[in-house]
Amino acid sequence: MLAHIPTVAVPHSDAGWQPIRNHFGLTAFGINAYTARRAGDRIIGEHDHSNPDDEQHQELYFVHSGRARFEVNGTVINAPAGTFVSAHDVATRRSAVAEKDNTVVLVIGAEPGAAFEITPAEREELAEAGLSVRPT
Repeated sequence: MLAHIPTVAVPHSDAGWQPIRNHFGLTAFGINAYTARRAGDRIIGEHDHSNPDDEQHQELYFVHSGRARFEVNGTVINAPAGTFVSAHDVATRRSAVAEKDNTVVLVIGAEPGAAFEITPAEREELAEAGLSVRPT
């Protein structure tokens, strides 16, 4: 149950972050949830993964509940619950804002053709939240 996974604050989102990958100790891909308590909260801060010094993640977003407004390379996507939004190309600029209270978005990502590695950013966010990195 999603409610059993700790929710922590992260600097890149107004939404609460739930580190699902870490909770289950998954090592094949990243998966997290973001819960925006209020409409207007930034769920996914604007970013891409084109910097070769950073992870080169493709990302798939799933609006679990509520409604979000995504912007993907300048295109606005209105996404009610049940909608998938893809950022297939690592250079794709993407962001999302909640349009309803209690909007939950799942984020699944990994680098194509590469073994999954826990990113330094995730390690840092877990440490700041007082959570151990799983697996160690």
